[in-house]
Amino acid sequence: MRIDRQVGADAISARAIAIALAQGVQISETTWDIGTDLTHEHAHRLELVTLAKTVRVYFPDPELCTSGHPMRSKRTEERLQRAIAQLLPHVPQPTYAYR
Repeated sequence: MRIDRQVGADAISARAIAIALAQGVQISETTWDIGTDLTHEHAHRLELVTLAKTVRVYFPDPELCTSGHPMRSKRTEERLQRAIAQLLPHVPQPTYAYR
């Protein structure tokens, strides 16, 4: 049986773009580094790129191989939500205030 990790990677990329658009973030590029050490927790890396920021998200092999599994989909969704939250523009808060 041949496992095509690229199919899972493409599905995760599409989901990341959809989540980002829903939050008003425009992802300009998604880049995968599909690793060879499939036993490592961070076997595969996805880079989400906007005009201002880049964030890296790491995925274990089972999340690419079984991207439709409900429990793994939930973990993938949560991981993508956290990554996209880092891409949101944040207005710096003052460290002090005059009274």
